[in-house]
Amino acid sequence: MKIEASPEEVTSILNQYKTTIQSKASTGELVFEDVPVIFARAEFMSTIYSELEELVGASASGVLKRIGKAYGEKFYELLINDQESNIFGDRQKLFSYLCAETQAIGWGRISIEEFPGKIIIRSEKGLATGRNYVGKSEQPVDSYFLGYFEGFFSKLDNIVYHGIESECIAAGNSCCKLEFGTEPVF
Repeated sequence: MKIEASPEEVTSILNQYKTTIQSKASTGELVFEDVPVIFARAEFMSTIYSELEELVGASASGVLKRIGKAYGEKFYELLINDQESNIFGDRQKLFSYLCAETQAIGWGRISIEEFPGKIIIRSEKGLATGRNYVGKSEQPVDSYFLGYFEGFFSKLDNIVYHGIESECIAAGNSCCKLEFGTEPVF
């Protein structure tokens, strides 16, 4: 089954951010409830990728994937600890929320499909890094997002998922496609 977020779900999450985010007077940081947040333009991720690639070469992808994985795990923990969250009892509702959240924060519109032993995320217009890197790469560039969802799904199912970006608009494909499975090479 292919799961996507409705425009109403995206607007709901965006409005939640708008009404809940505030500036913490003691530090000047923005916080969403108790969690510090940073607003950044979408090209921020492509700039980080580009600068890191210039510094460390091909290792940039692995570094960003590892950073993303930690944040995906943290986001899972944030959702699971939210006392008002009722999305964990219904996987379809959880995936729909994840699609809406991803779009609301500007990463891109995604769909999630689940098959036995495999989860596929597809962004027809591209994820944030890929959209800002079109025509500039011969390889996939959405490593942060790959790691993020790998961490989230691993925590969700309490198993280790391995991800690969099999298609990326930055590398000339028609969409960005992330695939997750339980085998290191699948």
